[in-house]
Amino acid sequence: MIYSVRYLLKLRKMRKMKNICIGLVLLLCCKTGELNGIPRTLNQGEPTLEKISLARAEQLVAKLSKADPWVRAPEGSTLAWGESYLLDAFMDLYEATKDTKYLEVVAERGKRLLTHRDDKRGVVDGSGESRPAWSVGSKYVVAEGVLLSTEGEELVKIRSTPSSNNNRTTIEVVYEEGAKRFNLLVRNEYYKRFETFNDLRLNFSPSYLKTVVNDPMAPYGAKRGEILNQNSNLIRIENVNKEAKGVIANQKITLTPIPLAFAGYVGVIYFPMMRFSETVKADPALSKFAPVADLFIQAAEESYADMSKRLWRSGPKKDEGYYLMCEKGESMPADNVGQPFNYLAKHVCTELALYRLTKKTEYLERATGVINLFANRLTYNKANDLYTWLYWYEPVTTKGWGPADNISYNVKYYQQRAYVEDLSHAGHNIRMVMEAYRMGIRFDEADMKRFANTFLKNALTPDRTKITRLVDGSGDNQAYFNALHQWFVLAEVNPEVAKAAEEIYLYRKEETLPTTARLLKYRSLL
Repeated sequence: MIYSVRYLLKLRKMRKMKNICIGLVLLLCCKTGELNGIPRTLNQGEPTLEKISLARAEQLVAKLSKADPWVRAPEGSTLAWGESYLLDAFMDLYEATKDTKYLEVVAERGKRLLTHRDDKRGVVDGSGESRPAWSVGSKYVVAEGVLLSTEGEELVKIRSTPSSNNNRTTIEVVYEEGAKRFNLLVRNEYYKRFETFNDLRLNFSPSYLKTVVNDPMAPYGAKRGEILNQNSNLIRIENVNKEAKGVIANQKITLTPIPLAFAGYVGVIYFPMMRFSETVKADPALSKFAPVADLFIQAAEESYADMSKRLWRSGPKKDEGYYLMCEKGESMPADNVGQPFNYLAKHVCTELALYRLTKKTEYLERATGVINLFANRLTYNKANDLYTWLYWYEPVTTKGWGPADNISYNVKYYQQRAYVEDLSHAGHNIRMVMEAYRMGIRFDEADMKRFANTFLKNALTPDRTKITRLVDGSGDNQAYFNALHQWFVLAEVNPEVAKAAEEIYLYRKEETLPTTARLLKYRSLL
């Protein structure tokens, strides 16, 4: 692996410190049965095995379903937010134990995961292309529907406008036989928004219906309420068939999601597979896994070859770059807009690994562009010596856009919002900066200690029993706790991160394999 000399010397020093500290830790544990006042077993009524132990990790592994998660929920989000974390956990268990049975699990599950890629299944997304990526649908994408005429013709084509849950939008046409006017009912239970358009002309022109229904300033997220005869926050009339012979029929439809082979998940899914590949390539004793490593590398290269030619953009500033959410007119709501930092971060992790594995500079160049994009937008808190940052970047965070800007086909209007990053998505950002630091790209030891301070001072409450919601230390969202393990890589620059992580994990009732495996890894490393 191509890591900087500075990083490797730092890691060597920390491993030496382990031998000095471990005797003191064992002595304290023998006398008190506790570590830093926190019981080393689970709460009463829970299993008595030590929560951070290989035995307990094996129990958690045994509880994993043997079924393919794709069968239960066949879309990319299942793999990105579930399976990828498990693969990462098995890589941590291998690094903690050097037991190759964990590599065998990654090999088998990784190969299974690849069979679900769109091009391997022979399916197309809304573009009509079968791409080397995994489609998303359901609540994540734009949805569409068609209202029919009394003659069975496709009369009115409709597309959703909000940012999510468009698959829950229903449209109903209601009128009595012989009537010359009709009512249009548009509903979305998720948003609790119920729109009614009364007394619409049955023999409508395209311009008439679009004027009544469409709102060029419809917000990114629909507003709650019962709305009468106002422009819609839920749908947009796309087309009216002027050649149709019949009039609009009484009917009720639910909008159907438009599938998208989503590039945002590509880095998230591939990164643990790249960890596997680098591990195998670095150790001749693991040569039996080499064909699988080659398969993973080839698969990732195929995906990035497709993505980079369509979605990579340089800018906004010199030596910066990013990937688009999707091409303009495709079905991610924020089409033709750059991916948020969390998606970009895992592209960096994966592309840096591909660079180390293949020596192809295109991966390094794109990764460096994203790293610069992120680093140039950090906010430094001098008083606490830490960094904070936003979820997105310009134009989302600066001026937004309107219809005249012609940026997004799906979202004509976006009001500027400078959202602070949340702890869950920020874990991806943290992994990116660690991968960059290891290679001597942009971030130095002072930077990494500031990110560690963000974890210690902003992510955790002072008593280390709860977490906040955002990287600036505000809010309260305990549901993010199970994603906190992504921050633990900062233990490589500040061992206090591992100590704090163990304290809060032992205190709380939540228990996950990714968290247990990550803490086991850093116990063995540090």
